[in-house]
Amino acid sequence: MRDCFNAMGHDAVSCDLLPSESPHGVHYQGDVLDVLYNNDWDIAILHPPCTYLASSGLHWNNKVPGRAEKTEEALKFITKLWEAPVEKMCIENPVGCINTRLDFMPKPQYVQPYNYEEDASKKTGLWLRGLAPLQPTGYVEPRIVNGKPRWGNQGDTGYDKFGGGQGKERSITFFGIAAAMADQWGS
Repeated sequence: MRDCFNAMGHDAVSCDLLPSESPHGVHYQGDVLDVLYNNDWDIAILHPPCTYLASSGLHWNNKVPGRAEKTEEALKFITKLWEAPVEKMCIENPVGCINTRLDFMPKPQYVQPYNYEEDASKKTGLWLRGLAPLQPTGYVEPRIVNGKPRWGNQGDTGYDKFGGGQGKERSITFFGIAAAMADQWGS
């Protein structure tokens, strides 16, 4: 994301608890709340961890002690992000409980990578403030298996090739979506 905005001439900064995997640009390794409230940002595109928010894992909340409390903590973190004094904001997360639990948030725009020139399916919500909905840039046709569409990140039965428990790989933003955000929101 940062690299796409920088390529368009913006002064973009990334922030994560982990080191940046890209050697280009400025990266703050630490808590986003340390920098989100202490700077005058033009736009913030935030990718909070989805481990305890995504629909794919919420069924564990009644089975694993302490997990429901982690979902509550994650929702409080989303609230702190949304309350930051940034006029233009996007919070990105997969389908989950943000939409059903935080009624002060707007309804999300859902996007698919295959509408942004990527051979992949991953329905992702964008909660937007001060930003226009992201417009598709190009459709990638799926292969058809037993009458059903399948993209490059899916097996023939529709399973996600990343599988469960591989959050870092699953959380990577597809280039086509990042480029569309930089192009459409960075002008």
